Amino acid sequence: MSNGVSSAGQMLTPIYLIRACGRSPSATGWLLALLGVGMICSYPWMGALTQRFGSRKVSAGGAFLAFAATLPFLYLASHGLVVAVLACALFLRGVGLSAVGIPSISAAYASVQKRDLPTATTSLNIVQRLGGPTMTTLCATFLGWRLGLHSHAPLPNPFTAAFVLLCALHALLFAAALRLPPSIDKTAEHAPAEEPWVILEIMTE
Repeated sequence: MSNGVSSAGQMLTPIYLIRACGRSPSATGWLLALLGVGMICSYPWMGALTQRFGSRKVSAGGAFLAFAATLPFLYLASHGLVVAVLACALFLRGVGLSAVGIPSISAAYASVQKRDLPTATTSLNIVQRLGGPTMTTLCATFLGWRLGLHSHAPLPNPFTAAFVLLCALHALLFAAALRLPPSIDKTAEHAPAEEPWVILEIMTE
């Protein structure tokens, strides 16, 4: 879900800016850079925040922030582009999305026994690689369908409908984050003793 909503948003936003708002590809790229800036600003703090507040609070908080930062796209798609609103939304969305992945992966590794780490690593990589293309294809297909209908009959803005779908996926991500364990138990017998914290240090570096 984390990779999926991130990839789907990175697909929908430039298409909206170029096709619906008439922005050039270069201008679109500069605007989208704010998403990366938000991620860069928050990544260094993920390890410390996860250790202090636990994986569930950090991941769910990030998912909720990303969801809230996606809601302005509904207004923008319906009423027209406001660059200041878009810039703030992209920055906050980047901050929120960056707070989801690291605590979730760390909790996943902490939940398996040491002998199962190779299988867990392979499984996590496969699921992450599938998430992005699956959600992107879903949103792209839905947008294409709405654009096709809009060309034959007067319907609400197709991009508004596409962003509604993206918001729904963000809501599912938030619900999934609430299912994470409250914290990573380093003393649990079934959990590897140090690996999750090593992963946190490596990923935040």
